[in-house]
Amino acid sequence: MWRARFVLIMTGALACLLTTPAAALERAEPVSRADHLAAELRRNPVYVTDHAPRVLPPDAAERIKASVARLGVPAFVAVTPTTDLGRGGATAADLIALLRDRMREDGIYLVFSPSVGDAAVRQFGSARRLPVEQAWRATQLELPYDAPAPEQVARFVDIALSGKAEERADAKGPRPKSEVRKRLDADDAADRRATYVEWGVFGGGAALSGVPFLALLIRRRTRRASPQQTKRKQAEKRPAQKKPAKGKQTSSKQVGGKQAGKKSKNKGRR
Repeated sequence: MWRARFVLIMTGALACLLTTPAAALERAEPVSRADHLAAELRRNPVYVTDHAPRVLPPDAAERIKASVARLGVPAFVAVTPTTDLGRGGATAADLIALLRDRMREDGIYLVFSPSVGDAAVRQFGSARRLPVEQAWRATQLELPYDAPAPEQVARFVDIALSGKAEERADAKGPRPKSEVRKRLDADDAADRRATYVEWGVFGGGAALSGVPFLALLIRRRTRRASPQQTKRKQAEKRPAQKKPAKGKQTSSKQVGGKQAGKKSKNKGRR
């Protein structure tokens, strides 16, 4: 009996030993990431990744640190990619919870990706409460999605201290165009202008090439019309012949007979 119990206990212990490493591997990536960021934030309250040099200026950390210093409460900012936080679809909000658990510090925690729209902000403890969530939502509405990280943090601080964070967060209106969208619109406008110029040049060239041909047609038409107009003018200038009145018309034969009778009478008198 005791042998069966011993075998059962050893089997359970072996199963626990085999399953524990697998569970540890599943948690390794997010835990190590949070531990690394927490250690960096203990040394410097602003952490800026070095994996996005194209979208982050060299002085991004200094500018962000100067902006959050105006809040008057402790603030921890992590500008880092949030797409590889581990399995289960972890987000920036999940990373904030892990950082708070590691650091055990009160204050404002702000985590956002430099190239993706994933971001989260939360305030823990502190005597002075600020509408940080509304301020960040208003920041996302007032700035284009590709605004530099220092500009986003500066606008966030301005809105949080303005006293109108909730009003600005609820404001309706189109989001400003990004730099990429502006460049695309400028290219489209340039293409349209180039098309108009090409059509104008084509139309002007066609008009200029058709002028000699049109002049030749007009000249030939004028030449054909000139003789006819001359004949009409000459016919209009000729005087119209008067027609004799009725009853007074005499034929040439009657006039000749009368003249012959007069001659015979004159001869008889002689």
